Amino acid sequence: MTYCARYRFKLLSPLQIDKGRPLELAFPGFATVTFEMGEEAYPVGHWVTAKIDGFTTEDEARKAGQQLGDTLLVVGAVTKLGIDIGFSRSTLQFHPDIHKAVREKTGRELRSETHGLMVYEKDTVGIIGMQAHGSVLISPNAFQERLNDWLRPSPLTERQRNCAALLNDSFFVAQTEGQFILRISAVEALCDQAVRHPDYQAAIEGLEQHLATQPMDSEIRETLQRTLANAKRQSLRSAYMTKFRTLRSDADAKAFDDLYQKRSKLVHDGIGRGELSDATNAALHLAVSLLEAELSSGASE
Repeated sequence: MTYCARYRFKLLSPLQIDKGRPLELAFPGFATVTFEMGEEAYPVGHWVTAKIDGFTTEDEARKAGQQLGDTLLVVGAVTKLGIDIGFSRSTLQFHPDIHKAVREKTGRELRSETHGLMVYEKDTVGIIGMQAHGSVLISPNAFQERLNDWLRPSPLTERQRNCAALLNDSFFVAQTEGQFILRISAVEALCDQAVRHPDYQAAIEGLEQHLATQPMDSEIRETLQRTLANAKRQSLRSAYMTKFRTLRSDADAKAFDDLYQKRSKLVHDGIGRGELSDATNAALHLAVSLLEAELSSGASE
């Protein structure tokens, strides 16, 4: 009984091999990996399938596949190739009758194509996938109407311009996580961290003067100086909560605060990848509504 690890991923620039032609690559201390180029991936990139076989257990195959996935992830980032290894999930499902028919005709288990890692016993599965995408057209009248709605005599502030640009950027990003971070950042860009009350400023300046008299490591001193300098301004959380409460509602402020915590867990703890579809849609709604509210109110810096 032999097990295989199969990794299907997206590569920004295709390998210089013909589609469907296998390329075997050997790596020191690792099994030989067979790569095949597939179709173009929507909206960008190219599908590549990597296969490793010869494992005696499913667990060995899975560990090798996971090691390959981690390697692809690092190579894509560090060497700037751009590699999307997916989440090892399939979006296709087949009716039980189809599974039965395939099993009776081929003797194999039917599996749907996966973006990521798949482990299976060699020569026991049949893999089926499909690609489809659509486009939406906008009529000239609708386009003109939208331009008329937002044509303003006064220029945007830099914060408003940056917010709108980040939101637009998010529409051109395929990955949900990238969309989510850009949409949270769009709200951050719109929120000015106001300078605190003069009495608060005076207290911080007193602490800065005291710090200057204390003997300590230069790096520790610099860190404390930056902390005190940042304390002179409103915190980012306070800034966005105030912004939402002023222009929208307490409910929207709380909703965005919850989303920001998800963003922090994703960026700082690596928690949430592959689980942010609803969150990125909510972030878009809140960011757009806040920008609309500010533009409609005529707010400016």
